[in-house]
Amino acid sequence: MTNRIEIVDDGDEAECADIVVCRRLTSPLLMPDNLIDLCSKCGEAIQFRPHVPTTPPKVCDQCALPIATKHAENGELVTLITPKTAAEVAEWLRKKDAN
Repeated sequence: MTNRIEIVDDGDEAECADIVVCRRLTSPLLMPDNLIDLCSKCGEAIQFRPHVPTTPPKVCDQCALPIATKHAENGELVTLITPKTAAEVAEWLRKKDAN
C-alpha cells in the first residue's frame, strides 16, 4: 500500500476514518463558523469545520502527527478529504496568500 490522498464524495466513507485531524484553537478562529471541542487524546481545545465526520475521534494536529508518521513509515497512510473541505481550504489559502 502507498501513502495517498483520496477525495471522498460519500459521507459514509468519511465516517469510517480512523481520526479527524483538527487544528488547535486559535483566536480568532481559522474560519469564523468553525466549531470547538476538545482533542480526544490530550484534551486541548480544537477547532474544526461544521461538516466533518462525526463518528471518528477528533484529534489535534500535534497528537495526530505521531499517528500519521507511524502509518506513513509503514506505507499505510491514507488521507481523506471531502470536495467541500478541499474547496474551503483552497479558498482559505488564496485569501491568506493575498494578505
